[in-house]
Amino acid sequence: MPINIKSDIIGIMAATSDGLIGIDDRLPWYNAEDLKFFEKQTLGHYMIMGRKTYESLPRRLFQERKSIVFSQSMDDLKINGKIVRSLDEFLNLLSGLNGEKLFMIGGSQIAHLFLSNNLISSFFLTIIQGQYVGNVYLNLEYFNNCREKIICQSSEFFRTYYSFD
Repeated sequence: MPINIKSDIIGIMAATSDGLIGIDDRLPWYNAEDLKFFEKQTLGHYMIMGRKTYESLPRRLFQERKSIVFSQSMDDLKINGKIVRSLDEFLNLLSGLNGEKLFMIGGSQIAHLFLSNNLISSFFLTIIQGQYVGNVYLNLEYFNNCREKIICQSSEFFRTYYSFD
């Protein structure tokens, strides 16, 4: 059953048109423009992610951002932020963040957990053009009944802003 809380959690991810987001804990593509957008949006804010996503990111990203990492095995001392082991633990932490801007950045398990529980208020989804090989997918059906606006388009990708209200 979905959780009914009002939150200001913004999703920000990239996928192909069929929802591919990863291969073996990394992105299947490199798109400098989309990475710059991601870095600009998340700068100075919390990033919410799963352990595998945390471990795949370059350490420099964490110098000016705080993290909330879902993990059963990590230790709080390893990150600039918090480790949570469950959705309930996250929701308890959320109540103490007092208006902080939060970005859910993936991976697929965390994205699906947040989308299925109505925790996302809006979402920046970049669709990367082209065919790639991978083994991790985002279920794009979550976006079917949302208000959407294409905010950026190029020959390599298009970025859509979705509102979940």
